[in-house]
Amino acid sequence: MKHIYSALLFTLISTLSFSQVFDWETVELADTGVAQTVAGITATFSSSYSNTDATALYGNGFSGTSGVVVFTYQTDSGDSATVSFSSPVDITSIYAFALYDYSGTRTWTFTPSGGSNSSVNQDLIYETGSTVTVNWTNVNSFTITSSLGNDSFGLDDIVFSAATLSTSDFSFNDKVVYPNPSSSFIHIKGLTEISNYNIFNNLGAEVMNGTLLNTNKIDIQNLNNGIYFLKTDNGNTFKFIKD
Repeated sequence: MKHIYSALLFTLISTLSFSQVFDWETVELADTGVAQTVAGITATFSSSYSNTDATALYGNGFSGTSGVVVFTYQTDSGDSATVSFSSPVDITSIYAFALYDYSGTRTWTFTPSGGSNSSVNQDLIYETGSTVTVNWTNVNSFTITSSLGNDSFGLDDIVFSAATLSTSDFSFNDKVVYPNPSSSFIHIKGLTEISNYNIFNNLGAEVMNGTLLNTNKIDIQNLNNGIYFLKTDNGNTFKFIKD
C-alpha cells in the first residue's frame, strides 16, 4: 500500500512541475474584469478604477507582446491593476508593458498576496515591454502600482504552475474514507476532533474546503469525477475517488 501511495505522490508532484501560461488568448468577460481559465485555474485581471476599465484586445505585437493582451485605460492617481487566481499558483514570470507614452521611465511594483514572497520592482518605458521575473510560490493574487501615480497597466503572458504540494504536505495514515469511490458523500472514520479541510484535484489545485463536523461527512456531489486528496489542518491526508 505504501508503494501505491508513493507512486501517486510522484505522479502528482511530477504533474505540478509543468509550467502553464495565462496568455489571454481565450478570455471571458467577468463581473470583476477579464478572466481566462488554464488547467482548471482561473485568472481574473481587474482594475481598482472600475470593473469595466479592465479589457482585452489583440496586441498586434505592441511592445513585444503576442496575440491577445489585457490592459487598463489611463487611471486616476493611486489606482492599480490586480490579477487574482481561483486557486493558489506558483508564478515564474509576468510580461508587462506600458500602454501610454509618458516621458521617461516609470517603475511598476508587483505586490503578491499569499505565501512568503517579496514585492518586485520593474522599470518600464513606453513601447518596450519586459519579462518580470518574480519566482513567487503559493500566490492568491498580485497587484500592480506605478511610480507615476496614474498610469495604464498592460500584461501578456503569466508563466505559472499550480501551487506545489511537497511530500511533506502528505501524511497518509490508517484513518478511513468511506464509501470510496463515492458519488455523493464521504465520511472520515477515526477522526476525534473538529478540523478544517481542503480538497485538491490531481493537478494540485484546491477545489473545495470546509470544516469537518462531528459527523465527519462531506458532500462531494458537485465535484467532477476523478481522484482527489483531502488534507486536514491537523496533518491528515486522504485519497478518495469521486465517481
